[in-house]
Amino acid sequence: MASVEKYIIPRAQVNVEAMAQQIFLYLRVHGEDTEYLSYEPSLRDAKIAELYANPSCKASFWPDDVIGEDPSPEQIDAYLSQANAAIEALTPPKSIEDRVVRSHLASTALITYQLYKCSYGLRDHYDLRSQLGERVTALNQAWIRDEFPRLFPDRAAKLAGNQATSALSPTYQTPLRTNPPPTQRAAKAKAGATSTTDIEEYLNSPHTLLGKHFKHSPPASQHQDYKGGWMLESYTARVREGVVDHEYQVLLEACEGATIPMDRTEVRFLLQYSTMES
Repeated sequence: MASVEKYIIPRAQVNVEAMAQQIFLYLRVHGEDTEYLSYEPSLRDAKIAELYANPSCKASFWPDDVIGEDPSPEQIDAYLSQANAAIEALTPPKSIEDRVVRSHLASTALITYQLYKCSYGLRDHYDLRSQLGERVTALNQAWIRDEFPRLFPDRAAKLAGNQATSALSPTYQTPLRTNPPPTQRAAKAKAGATSTTDIEEYLNSPHTLLGKHFKHSPPASQHQDYKGGWMLESYTARVREGVVDHEYQVLLEACEGATIPMDRTEVRFLLQYSTMES
């Protein structure tokens, strides 16, 4: 990707509530469909295989594969409009096939929206991005509290309090304002393989990772579960018993666009076998 400047949304045009509702729509649809599909895993897997066997469907959730590399803002808007129309046409779903397709559409649209509208679009609007995260979290928690028990009473009975929230709701955290300033090298990083020096500077200035798109390609002898595209969604640090605890929220293509909490060692492993694409 040549530049993210073209994706930045002018502050006057940012509608936090509308953006939160859009993100929540994708999260709700994906969450609901994956829960229903988990009741029949064999049939689910067979239908997913059928979907991905169709040449017109990309077996990927990552925007580069679905829309193409370095898309224009107009191409992104067109894709999201098409995805939203398709999701609406499949709502309510009438079959397991509908749920498989709808879940795939929601996952792909969510990653696209988070990358281009949030990470890039709100790059210059720290406070609005924080407000967006808080609103999405509130909408998710309300759904888990009110709708999830109605839709899945057996599952809800096994979940309690914060465990339900952490299991079903992605974490939206505000990056620290107190990170040290990026080094000249980190601030001017170019696309390509990450060197040992790059890795250390990214870990020492984690906010310089925000908005960058990486492709993780570990050798066959290494852990493969995170293979594919990834980006840092947020970073926090806390002092616990006198020790600084770093937590990175990483959006992973390999996990269907879910945001996974990682520690410093795990992020180092990602970076070690990653190529920066933006």
